[in-house]
Amino acid sequence: MIKLQNITQTYTTPEGKTFDALKNVSLEIRPGEIFGIIGRSGAGKSTLVRCINLLNRPTSGNVVVDGKVLTDLSEAELREARRSIGMIFQHFNLLSSRTVYRNIALPLELAGVPEEKIREKITPLIELVGLSEHANKYPSQLSGGQKQRVGIARALANDPKVLLSDEATSALDPETTTATLALLQRINRELGVTIVMITHEMNVVKQICERVVVMNQGEIVESGDVIDIFSRPQSETTRALIGNVMARDLPESVIRVFRAARENAEEGKSVHLLRLAFVGSEVTKPVISECSQRFHVNLSILRGTVDDLHGRTLGTLTVLVETPIADYIRVIEFIRSRGVIVEELNDVL
Repeated sequence: MIKLQNITQTYTTPEGKTFDALKNVSLEIRPGEIFGIIGRSGAGKSTLVRCINLLNRPTSGNVVVDGKVLTDLSEAELREARRSIGMIFQHFNLLSSRTVYRNIALPLELAGVPEEKIREKITPLIELVGLSEHANKYPSQLSGGQKQRVGIARALANDPKVLLSDEATSALDPETTTATLALLQRINRELGVTIVMITHEMNVVKQICERVVVMNQGEIVESGDVIDIFSRPQSETTRALIGNVMARDLPESVIRVFRAARENAEEGKSVHLLRLAFVGSEVTKPVISECSQRFHVNLSILRGTVDDLHGRTLGTLTVLVETPIADYIRVIEFIRSRGVIVEELNDVL
């Protein structure tokens, strides 16, 4: 559906210096999926999403959407192609002088669609986003979540195949964010629209996305299925972003327990702090008790979480392990043999 091939975006500062906001970025988004692009502020993610509809024309590289190489199109051809790409924004961008109905109808009016056809299209859209009772209200009379629903309906007015969401939930409270993401999932499911989510919030990715790329300083530093990214993050950027959602940073109380255990360890024994990740059916297996009985080791659970990631379960445990030095490797190998991801937390030593 969407292919970005070797996208570079170079800007020149007022002082005449150049810098690359995007550096040779390539990715592929499948038809009908909800795809996440995440990174901190300044990572290049918003620049990247605006390259998809060529609101930003990349300095080099190709943009392919639904089989069309947008970077090769004339301006007239590009305007036509953009009708199949809807976009929703962080700050709604509604016209205060227009009602909900007229804000949603605007793209069709600009395209010269007859009023009767506009009504046939807009009425079910207003119902889809749950604003039937607010059709004649003005933006000033709406909540933030309702304004965003107007923006979503407006983006769907031209029957797009792709919907770009640029930080669409960042101005919303948590409850409204959850409701908005549920609406986007419904749109994806019922209309088959491919959705690209640009966000700095890993919680958004966790709730809605199937696959994700992580960006830092204009480059993709990690990519893959959401469940794999959360259970086995490879880059420091990803680990930091996940920390905001899954509390990967250890509290001081856990670190104190670990350090005290190391200081008081019996001779010939070693103490280790591990994070164990259980994916899917592995969550229900009694790995800890089985390991303790088999190797006669002490395993103390200091912390635990369970999350649902796009229909699959991810459980994480922070475990203190005290074992004879000679047995430690066998313990780790046994835990891994049960399908559990093991990470030794050397950062608190």
